[in-house]
Amino acid sequence: MKLSEFNKIMNRLNFPERFIKIGRLVYTTLNHETGAKILVGFYLDSSIDKNSFFVQYFVQCLYVPFGTYNFSLGDRIGNYWGIDDVDYLNNELKRFGKFYSLNSFEDFIPYLENNIFYGNEIGRTQYFAFTYFIEKDFERSLLYLNEIINLKSHPNTEWFKEEILSAEFIKKCIEKHNYNDGIEQLNKWQLHTMKSLKIKV
Repeated sequence: MKLSEFNKIMNRLNFPERFIKIGRLVYTTLNHETGAKILVGFYLDSSIDKNSFFVQYFVQCLYVPFGTYNFSLGDRIGNYWGIDDVDYLNNELKRFGKFYSLNSFEDFIPYLENNIFYGNEIGRTQYFAFTYFIEKDFERSLLYLNEIINLKSHPNTEWFKEEILSAEFIKKCIEKHNYNDGIEQLNKWQLHTMKSLKIKV
């Protein structure tokens, strides 16, 4: 499907008022006082059928390093959609209630606990580890950080090299009581993710 067609569809779709439309992304953010942000969004995704598209809803911690939109904590609304389905899709969006409980940064952990994470388990573990750190719940953060660090004993530990290094850094910040250093690093990872996604939020 061409970009111009996506734009026409997007103009006809009705999302909740707090959501902003940019290209094929519709989003809002959950913001922490430290600058940490969680992206809550919908994305109009291409399909192999040039006349149809998918609508993906997702929640992504921008401070967890990732180079693309991460749909692991989310799912599709319906299946394939076509240009002629916009009215029906609007009805589906009107009934969509997955994000009703996501109104502040503090709402994220309960959401993560109560929704399926379809990606690699280490991604979910990072979401817990870094979010608990941001919220200064260091005891819980360490539980998840240690899960990641223990992947050093995994037979394919090289697969998790970056995740282990990230977890070790945040763990050191906790041990040395350097909360600000940890937040500074998380914000750097967040900036990298936002640049990769080509978004400003």
